[in-house]
Amino acid sequence: MSSEFEYQIGRFTGSSANIVMNGGEAEWNQHYLIRSGQAEPDPPNWAMRAGSHMEPLILDWFEEQIGHPISRRGDVVFHPEVKDVCCKLDGYCAALDAIIEAKFLSPHWRKEDFNPAYYPQTTLQRLCTGASGAILLVAQGTSEPLDFEHDFHADFAAELMKRADIFLTCLRTLTPPYPMPPAPPPPEKWRTLDIIAEPTNWSAELLMYLQEYDSTAVAAALHEEMGKAARDLIPDDVGKVLAGGFQLARNRRGNLAITRRAAA
Repeated sequence: MSSEFEYQIGRFTGSSANIVMNGGEAEWNQHYLIRSGQAEPDPPNWAMRAGSHMEPLILDWFEEQIGHPISRRGDVVFHPEVKDVCCKLDGYCAALDAIIEAKFLSPHWRKEDFNPAYYPQTTLQRLCTGASGAILLVAQGTSEPLDFEHDFHADFAAELMKRADIFLTCLRTLTPPYPMPPAPPPPEKWRTLDIIAEPTNWSAELLMYLQEYDSTAVAAALHEEMGKAARDLIPDDVGKVLAGGFQLARNRRGNLAITRRAAA
């Protein structure tokens, strides 16, 4: 286990906050296994490595834009009152009294999705540092980073700390948050079924789904092809096209989306 991760064992951190507020039973249990030292965290994938590489650049860029230094980069800060609750800061701007959480995300993520996904993390950082503000700084693709101010909601913070206490109790007592599902059988014990020769109680439903899957393959490919052809027709300087019952509109990155227009 890397020294980078060791401080998180037995503790509740920013990534824990995102999981307990947004995750389901499987996510809680897996996080419990990792934070209790019973399982190794996944090795860094491409997205994680890209994010680590881009984080200093994103912070430096924002520092230049606001004209104030961003300090405390990489500091681990413990909650002033609750034991084993901490967070690792991407940065802090003293002039704004705000923590800065930097993310390098896929261009396909929408702000309506990533803001609530990381809100628990920025809330925990405010609770640990006492900062009056929190800024989620997001870079996607080659677009300039955008900053999103996260307001503080006391009820949300209280629920977060309530769940933190539940999760820490699980760690201290080595009790899984939810009943662990039985381990799947190893590959050598997998069965082969011929549902035509030996029907099961789900054979008919499976065959129906597979038939529909096969019958819609051509239509799905044609749908994508016609959509691309329609978008390719739109001149680069046109931001919106009204076409009868359809609308073609560009987002902030210039990508066209086709939607149906509401009936008049």
